[in-house]
Amino acid sequence: MTKILAGFAALLMMGSAALAQEYKIRLPNVDPPLSKVGEMAYPNHTYAMMRTFKDALESLSGGRMAVELYPSGTLGDLRENLEAVQAGVLEAATPNEATISGFFPKIQLTTIPYVFPNAVVAWDVLDGEWGDALFDEMAATTGLRAVAIGENAGFRIWGNNVRPITGPADMKDLKIRTMEITAHQEMVSSLGALPTAIPWLEVYGALQTGVVDGAELPVIGTLQQNLQEVLKYATIDQHVYSLVFIVVNEQWFQGLPPELRQAVVLAGRQAAVAGRGVSQTLVGDVVEEFRRRGVEVTSASPEQIAAFRDTAQPKVVEWMVGQFGQDQVDGFKAAVAAAESDLKVD
Repeated sequence: MTKILAGFAALLMMGSAALAQEYKIRLPNVDPPLSKVGEMAYPNHTYAMMRTFKDALESLSGGRMAVELYPSGTLGDLRENLEAVQAGVLEAATPNEATISGFFPKIQLTTIPYVFPNAVVAWDVLDGEWGDALFDEMAATTGLRAVAIGENAGFRIWGNNVRPITGPADMKDLKIRTMEITAHQEMVSSLGALPTAIPWLEVYGALQTGVVDGAELPVIGTLQQNLQEVLKYATIDQHVYSLVFIVVNEQWFQGLPPELRQAVVLAGRQAAVAGRGVSQTLVGDVVEEFRRRGVEVTSASPEQIAAFRDTAQPKVVEWMVGQFGQDQVDGFKAAVAAAESDLKVD
């Protein structure tokens, strides 16, 4: 961490000579700017969010703020970036919910399995009063303010090399890779499988050598890492809606003039919409590419999803209650129910 902070400090000193703008934001991510799907190349969903944030903020601030983009891991991994933001050495970062959970565990409430019936309900909850309260608490307790809540390729999927997964019984005794997030591990365990936390860049080798039978995966990232080469089966069951954020240092944010704080907030909301749109566009094409490359894809029916939910959710909810309290879990589930009700067509 000391070396990382020293590196960022050097960048800060180098940038201080550029006086054309009053404020600078350095915004890194680990992914490349483009996602390749077959013969097509798309903006990566996180990069689309970053690029929109840059263009919107520079315009909204009248040129008073400049945003520098650092994709492809040029400033370190997601956790290193978030540590640097918290330390005030870097202005912004683009973590996912797993990375944030190490700093703000309550974000795991959003990972209750099968809680969101679709992406629109998730957006309504995250952009509404419940989400505002959660992210205000995160800013107050961690010094990390989420200014954009994007979509990390939407709902995650199951991939494996043993058999098609169409119900909870098919998960029994499979050794499944997860991110380093306890809620995901509890979900895998509740379905009768054996969770194994493996870093993202090691998943290909773990699947190829049989260290794990399968993995809990992001749709777009799976193709970017060529995991279709080492997977036989994939199941789309909407078990967890994955998030990606633009997070800024809270002290830095509060030190901005009011009109520039407003510009950051507006640019963040615009960026979230752009990232979600690109993510939604990419996912369908990626799934078709899986099929084209020989992966057997199963899309779970509503009845199958209900069976997964009835098996997985109780144990995870019990764990959440133990971690965060019954009122927190009930409040989140009530927000989801209210969003579902509000979005129904009469």
